Amino acid sequence: MSKESILVVDDEVHINAFIRELITNAGYRAEPAISGEEALAILKGRTPQSDQAFDLVLLDIMLPGIDGYEVCRAIKSDPAIQDIAIIMLTAMGKVADRARGLEIGADDYIPKPFDNRELIARIEATLRVRRAEQETRRRNRELAALNAVAETVGRAIELPDVLNTALDQVLRALETDAGTITLTQLNGAQAFAARRWERLDLSVGLDASEQIARSGQPRLCTIPVGAGTRHAACVPLRSHDHIIGTLLVAGGRGVDADTLDLLTAIGHQVGAAIERARLYKAAQTRSEDLAVLNDITRAITSTLDLNDVLTISMRGIREFMHVEAGSLVLVDEYSGQLVFRKMLSRDQEWDADDTLKPGEGLVGRVVEAKEPILVNDAQAYPFASVQINHITGLTTRSVLCVPIVVKGKAIGAIEVLNKLNGPFTNDDLETLSFIAASVGVAVENARLYGELSLSKRELEHSQAQLIQTEKLAAMGRLAAGMAHEINNPLQAIHNCLHLVIHRPLTDEKKARYLQMAQEEVERLTGIVTRTLDFYRPSRGKPSPTQINDVIEAVLALAGKKLQHSKVQVQRKLAPDLPPIRAVTDQLTQVFLNLVINSAEAMPANGGELTITTARDDNWIRTSFSDNGPGVSAEDADKIFEPFYTTKATGTGLGLAISYGIIQRHGGRLTLNSQPGHGATFTVELPIETSGVEREA
Repeated sequence: MSKESILVVDDEVHINAFIRELITNAGYRAEPAISGEEALAILKGRTPQSDQAFDLVLLDIMLPGIDGYEVCRAIKSDPAIQDIAIIMLTAMGKVADRARGLEIGADDYIPKPFDNRELIARIEATLRVRRAEQETRRRNRELAALNAVAETVGRAIELPDVLNTALDQVLRALETDAGTITLTQLNGAQAFAARRWERLDLSVGLDASEQIARSGQPRLCTIPVGAGTRHAACVPLRSHDHIIGTLLVAGGRGVDADTLDLLTAIGHQVGAAIERARLYKAAQTRSEDLAVLNDITRAITSTLDLNDVLTISMRGIREFMHVEAGSLVLVDEYSGQLVFRKMLSRDQEWDADDTLKPGEGLVGRVVEAKEPILVNDAQAYPFASVQINHITGLTTRSVLCVPIVVKGKAIGAIEVLNKLNGPFTNDDLETLSFIAASVGVAVENARLYGELSLSKRELEHSQAQLIQTEKLAAMGRLAAGMAHEINNPLQAIHNCLHLVIHRPLTDEKKARYLQMAQEEVERLTGIVTRTLDFYRPSRGKPSPTQINDVIEAVLALAGKKLQHSKVQVQRKLAPDLPPIRAVTDQLTQVFLNLVINSAEAMPANGGELTITTARDDNWIRTSFSDNGPGVSAEDADKIFEPFYTTKATGTGLGLAISYGIIQRHGGRLTLNSQPGHGATFTVELPIETSGVEREA
């Protein structure tokens, strides 16, 4: 520890010299002053002795000029020197004199003549107290500085704010002129991240920061500033035992070991704040990345068109990954080859049709192993670049490729080349794998949708064929009656024309026979039109339909069939029924099938068919009730199943097709029957059906 300095103020030269000798022998440094004015000049830095700081003043009260009391008062009123301890020496022995000195700030009072050992003991005791006070004040300043830095950087979240506010607070707390914070770069070098050197240029301080970052030890150093040098303190900034930068301060009231200790403690806080800001930034970036990835995922899964899925996927990869090029490869289900379906560059995507054999190239290896590959030095892995270089026309420097896996099976891969802002990282691999998983699900959904659409079209085609076949069957069941119905007007037309041509008739009779022939032709035309309307393949488009009109059309078609079967029809049709949305010819087919079934179920001597329509809330109910033999419970359970029939010549499709048609109209077809008491088939259809036929 350096010697403490004492200023001896006494106008008696021999006493001044004696005291200084005692003090020097006790291990202290001593300087003389023979007047109060000289003492203040020395203490305030106006004399050559002012280069050193004093720790204690031995002050005689009786001095020429200003006395010891005034000197004491001047010292204690000057902030620059008020911390110096004062012991008064005097031959004045009154209690009031001693009390006065203590009241104005003296630390102790020694009367003359004094004992040498007592003087040294009093000096040592006073300096111990001063050292304790200085240590307490230093600790308080350090705690205040630490608290101020902690509070300041604790409010900052963004890294630039943390760095700038931390440096500003450190300079204020340590009362230094300039400072810098450097951060460790990826290559290990230090770079200025925050600097305050308006009053003191510290641009050359980067060398000191580099040294401290390498050694990891705080240090006092000297740095060149202008034509001279300045003392500086530089400490490493740490996070989890890793050096992440340095903190350097210089200038001001001076930099010493105490400053270095305090700066080290502050450095721990700044390092923690930097790490916290980086974690916040990483979390914020991660959150933003996840939001973008979610947008990409939603866009990918928003369509079931495979080409749209692939296009959206590549566009999202280009916007998110920041690469020079990329490709999306799918495995051909039939040949097993890898087909380049989509390519991308920095500013566009396009279709491709290049192929690879299974296991060929980097993509082939990724698909075969179902494991990703990350290569940041493509020159060391020739297999990573040969094929893709040929396709893209680029020189591959780095490549990242991940498999597209669905249900444990690799169906393709996504490959990206030459990251624009550095090497590929594990975060990039994780991100691309996330996108690939979404693409895999979307591709599989698109394929399943395509297969489902094909199956649906085939099913609709089969249903249309069944409906048309059943129409032909219905026409066959009506054929005999229709032939008779067509033959009657033809015979009438033939007779009328024969009379007009071969008999001498008056003009009035000829006109009457020709009029009869025209009426029969119109009747024949109506029969053919109704038949063609029913036979014509369904367009499957719903339109407003009146139930009662459909029933009348069906009875017109089946009129001869009912007549030959000796079936009497009773109509109980409710008037003013609202229209429903229905496919009219399909509804006609259902009603015709029910009417013909009733007629064929009657005994040989005929029977009665009652057709009833009524409104029930938002439904229209149409019932076909006959007084035939009825349907057994066993047959009733299966009567709507395809190919189930109780007739020797039936196909078993009529009621099954009718049931399907009514279901697609949003309605219900039911049977109520007891053997021996006839059967009632009821069709219930909604008055408003927004999804009629589910658009068939």
